[in-house]
Amino acid sequence: MQNYRFTGPPPPGSIKPVDPVVAELRQIQNTLLSILRKANYGEDYETALAAAAQAIANAQTIGAITERLEAAAAAKATGASTTPNDAKPPVPDGPEYSVALKDRTIEAATVYWSDGRMLHYLTPQGSHVQVRLDLVDRSLSERINRAKNLEFRVPE
Repeated sequence: MQNYRFTGPPPPGSIKPVDPVVAELRQIQNTLLSILRKANYGEDYETALAAAAQAIANAQTIGAITERLEAAAAAKATGASTTPNDAKPPVPDGPEYSVALKDRTIEAATVYWSDGRMLHYLTPQGSHVQVRLDLVDRSLSERINRAKNLEFRVPE
């Protein structure tokens, strides 16, 4: 312990905030690159190709999110605003589905899709939510959406 010394926190402004989505994508990217390094290309060619394709998609997503964050930070620094202060956030033009969960909550969704045993949906605010299909109250969700003249179908 003689060689260690407490230096304190880093100076303000030296660490840039990282969006949680970017941090999670970077973790996924590291895992995919690890799979690529360990893959035996001669025997496990399909896995290596799938991991490479996903790594490319993640890199493009990280770049797009980073660009948006930098543009928003630049606009904030110059005092420019993309919307007036009294403007409300844009409302999606499509239908608003209701997703009833077995914990007796009902969530609003502008878009939904299923992937294996998961239901994914976007809220009107733009958040991406993932829920296991066994936690969705299918019958109540279908009834609520039918009353709004919307078709709501998820796999069994």
